[in-house]
Amino acid sequence: MLSEGRLERDGVRLHYVEWNAAATARPALLLLHGLSSNATFWGRLAARLPNRRLVALDQRAHGASEAPAEGYEPQMLAADAAALVAELGLGRVVVAGHSWGATTALQLAADRPELVAGLAVIDGPVRPWSETGMTWEQAENMMQPPLPLHADLAAAVAEKRVVLKAAWDDDLVGFVRAGLVEDGGRLRLPLTGPIRHQILHAMFFQAYDVLWTQIRCPVLLAFAGGGAESTFGDFKRRSAAAVAEQVPGTVVHWYDSGHDIPLEKPAEMAAELERLCLRAGMADVVAQILAAEGDFQRPTGYLDWTAKDLLAHLSSTQAALLAVAGSRATADRPAERFDSDRWNAGQVRRRADQPVPALREELSAAAVALDPILAELPIDEPIGTGPYAGEAAAIVMATMIDHQRDHLDELNRALGPPAP
Repeated sequence: MLSEGRLERDGVRLHYVEWNAAATARPALLLLHGLSSNATFWGRLAARLPNRRLVALDQRAHGASEAPAEGYEPQMLAADAAALVAELGLGRVVVAGHSWGATTALQLAADRPELVAGLAVIDGPVRPWSETGMTWEQAENMMQPPLPLHADLAAAVAEKRVVLKAAWDDDLVGFVRAGLVEDGGRLRLPLTGPIRHQILHAMFFQAYDVLWTQIRCPVLLAFAGGGAESTFGDFKRRSAAAVAEQVPGTVVHWYDSGHDIPLEKPAEMAAELERLCLRAGMADVVAQILAAEGDFQRPTGYLDWTAKDLLAHLSSTQAALLAVAGSRATADRPAERFDSDRWNAGQVRRRADQPVPALREELSAAAVALDPILAELPIDEPIGTGPYAGEAAAIVMATMIDHQRDHLDELNRALGPPAP
């Protein structure tokens, strides 16, 4: 269900839309649209993620947000997004940005790593544009066509239909209207020429190299390989390879699509973001388990286990998830469930003599090995083995992440200060 709201930051009123506000799956998704677009751009994608909370911001001078004359530096735009995360109490989020929105998403992930669990760049710049061989003056001339002024909504819709070609359908009429304001009986973008110039200048000179060195979360780079944008194909491929080499945990996927991948390939993009959310959720819980400190001989209150036993269980579960996530139920190989309680007890006994550092090492190594499996997870296919065999892969992995979180809470309670 779609809802909307507003917040004010530094005197600027910002508008946002939200889907599935009651969804409890963590992390939530924060979505940032591109230049000349608006928050409802993500509607097709949101319809395919009913179990996850999604919040999309109308960035300054777009949609129903205000358009101050100044304030379009990436740091300012990232602070707007951070204010929305705080306003809604979203906790750590996966942030996904399309085109210009990707530059805001990257800036947010670099500036506020405590807020960002995962980062998706959807056909946006990831390296300095000067590497294309263009100067700012050349880019300025190329990217500053006249801003559209439409006689009415029908004219605006006709223009967008030409741009999107086969991807157009009438479900996008509301998206087109949400991006326009009335001006003397006509319709135009809230964006002005001077504001667009500020945004493009900031994009051209953004310090991409410096920002990527500060990223510490799972990353998805989703690039369009077709359409007019393919003229930059070589640059995008070189850029993607450079980021993947620089930032561990970067996954690069290419689409037979034009620039607007979430509109042209919404089901595929929704699956990508769900996989990124699973990667981010797992990375977060593992990092917190590895950071746990205290007396590991303390009782946990769970069965007769000590904190060390619980750590052994967390470690063995993480190692087992490699087989679980990679298994598939088929007609020739039906799903096989097993008694997880007996298996868990046996795994803990096998690790009874393992010191805490060794258990942490096993946990960390298993998490690193699991990440690329999650990055390619066929989310709707049934898992072949484990306590939830036969259920869809995305549901199983989300359940296992919650399982690890619950035991993490028990571990932290056991390791906490003793009661007075």
